[in-house]
Amino acid sequence: PSFEKGNYGWVNGTNNWNQVCNGGMIAAAIAVAEKDPSLAAKTISRSLDGMPNALKQYAPDGVYPEGATYWGYGTSFSVVTSSLLESAFGTDFGIADYPSFIESANFRLMTTAPSGQYFNFADCGDSEGTNGDITLAWFAQKTGNSLYLQKEKFLIPAESMGTLSRLAGAGLVWLSRFNPKVETSLPSVWKGEGSNPLIIFKGGKDDPHKYYFGGKGGRGNLSHGNLDAGSFVFELDGVRWVIDPGVQDYNSLEQAGFDLWGQCQDCERWTLLTKGNHGHSTLTVDNARFKVDASAPIIDFAEKPVPEATVDLTQLYGGRLKSAHRKFIKDTDHSIIIEDHLVLQDTTKSITWAIMTTAVVYPEADGAVLKQDGKELELKILSPQDLGVSTIMMDPPPLKLDRKIPGLKRVELRIPAYLFADGKGLIKVRLTAHE
Repeated sequence: PSFEKGNYGWVNGTNNWNQVCNGGMIAAAIAVAEKDPSLAAKTISRSLDGMPNALKQYAPDGVYPEGATYWGYGTSFSVVTSSLLESAFGTDFGIADYPSFIESANFRLMTTAPSGQYFNFADCGDSEGTNGDITLAWFAQKTGNSLYLQKEKFLIPAESMGTLSRLAGAGLVWLSRFNPKVETSLPSVWKGEGSNPLIIFKGGKDDPHKYYFGGKGGRGNLSHGNLDAGSFVFELDGVRWVIDPGVQDYNSLEQAGFDLWGQCQDCERWTLLTKGNHGHSTLTVDNARFKVDASAPIIDFAEKPVPEATVDLTQLYGGRLKSAHRKFIKDTDHSIIIEDHLVLQDTTKSITWAIMTTAVVYPEADGAVLKQDGKELELKILSPQDLGVSTIMMDPPPLKLDRKIPGLKRVELRIPAYLFADGKGLIKVRLTAHE
């Protein structure tokens, strides 16, 4: 039926559904090839022509635009497809060698903090599972790189594994073929370009602070995308101080008649806490929604002497600002500085700087102290002067259908435009652990 006229966007689509459906069609074609070789050949050929449209999304640095969870989902179908083709024909027709595909395993690892929580941008779950990652195991056997083999997790007692993954059978084959050749290390400062670009700063192997920072650019109307450009997560000592609200159950929203998948400027999706810019640790102008089709690129990046990166947020605001550049600076091994360099329009009314946190917030004259799990983090407002924070309780969340996150708060700096008398503004905030 998929060769007849109809809506079969998955054939040449650019999201995970391309990988899922084309992989399934190739598997089915191989299964019936002896009965109907002509149909099987036609089906496989079409899928091999269509799959590069999804594989291109990994370029140029392996960043999967839909986030770490959907990397696991979409990529799992591509690696199974690669294995099926190699088994049947002795070649995978270039899937494994597609530019940046192998490098995407580094993306998967870079988006996992020392706590095991993800940098959970887009529709991404909160943390990785307790079992070994079977998709990563394919990358391990393909490259011989021990970095991709989660050996300790594969060796946990069988009774602790629960229901096994649908990939468990294939995983046994891949694990049996693993031949260690090398073990690379992950960088402590990393920029991943693509349609949803990322910046990640980490501590070293023996970092006592377990430092983790993830920031991003990108745009909202990507597959499983959110209005989260300019947002970030920040973790120290195993405590996630600044969070992303992540993803929520699709079924309950769909059963309520909620239009979760529309991505127009006025679509319902963006009203959710997990999807709109008001639920993320970013900068909002005139309390308005981001332009959903506007992109925020990384325009500057330096590893040394001080790791820093700048994201151009200007287009997100649809002309409400002349320019907006957000800079992230790792100034010490236990702090991060966020600088927003702004040029206002005559019509600009207000700027709202915000972070999302589950910590307890104690306001102070020039910022706040956050307390969580016996640890403390200082939020210090370096510019503008004489400005205080507002704490907005988000538990319960604004909408009945919103995801409920225990203890969630939005810590805001509300800045009227007139404070920037010359039309140029600097917002500078430092987050640092109390020693």
